[in-house]
Amino acid sequence: MPNKIKLLYFAGIKDITGKDSEEIQMQQEDYNLQNLSTDLTLKYGEKLKMLLETSMYAVDMQYVEKEKEPKTFLRNNTEVAIIPPVSGGVAALVARFITFPLDTIKVRLQTDSGGHQYSRLLKDGETENFFEKAVSLYQGLGITLVFSIPALTTYLIVYTSVKVFLGSLALPILREDALLNHAISGLCAESSAGLFFTPMEVLKSQLQVDTRHQSTLTLAAHIIKEEGILGFYKGYFITLSVFVPHSVVYFILYEKLKSTWDVQHQTFLVYIFCAAIASAAGMVVSTPLDIIKTRWQVSRQEEAYRGGPVKIALRIWNEGGLSIFVRSMLASIVWGVPLTTINMAVFECLLKLHRPH
Repeated sequence: MPNKIKLLYFAGIKDITGKDSEEIQMQQEDYNLQNLSTDLTLKYGEKLKMLLETSMYAVDMQYVEKEKEPKTFLRNNTEVAIIPPVSGGVAALVARFITFPLDTIKVRLQTDSGGHQYSRLLKDGETENFFEKAVSLYQGLGITLVFSIPALTTYLIVYTSVKVFLGSLALPILREDALLNHAISGLCAESSAGLFFTPMEVLKSQLQVDTRHQSTLTLAAHIIKEEGILGFYKGYFITLSVFVPHSVVYFILYEKLKSTWDVQHQTFLVYIFCAAIASAAGMVVSTPLDIIKTRWQVSRQEEAYRGGPVKIALRIWNEGGLSIFVRSMLASIVWGVPLTTINMAVFECLLKLHRPH
């Protein structure tokens, strides 16, 4: 009796196949995810192949990293979900929305030089301004949601394409599971996605610290008038310098922590635990540069911050020394860890909701 596997399709893959799910027969005994990709490409064409290259597989509710696909063998009645980038984008947007107030507080702390102390959201006996203050924590959310999807899609496509290309060069140090491959691919992906992420961060950060409640369009018009198009790309290169140490620490620590469990014991809770610890460590390493980046990007109203990152760093040290960095580091961890864990939790919920009952 031929062995079968159950496939679940999401978003663009569902559109190409015209199905939510289907069963297919495995064509050989040692049948892995790479074989599955080949069979699906033969069945549905090159359009699906391009989408599969940037999609994620989940085998019996356990996510599989790209470099492990050739080594992931499937058994009879295995359930395989194929999730394209947009599904991950939905999870990222939900996580962003839930944690956005924490992001606003983080940005305000990073840009607060002591002259403007942000009051508590609700003082004792005060209720009149609660709604207005709560809404202010979501300033900049709209532009974040608009830019996040193209930025995330660009990142995933470039990362996967570069990783596959480097792996095809047949150099041991550039194989697909090598650290150097991940570093180069990540840098290329971040450089490309930064074309969307940097304008988003500039607009978002200025809206988050602005107390005049100006609109995004008004702010964008002001930046173009005062600084030109390049005004949207303040901090582009320093953003890359924030990304590199954060990502290196995150991925190395995440993989090391995860490897302490056998593969069969790597449950969803294990992934969340490892991601939370790795995210916190990455925030500790990247926060000093992140503070400088944020202050530079909101510098349109503060002439003292137009001297570049070195002068910004010196001014931060003169204002409060180590305490400013520690305060911002704690705020970054309080924002970053929930963002990572909520992202994974929502992604898991989307996967479960899609399963046939």
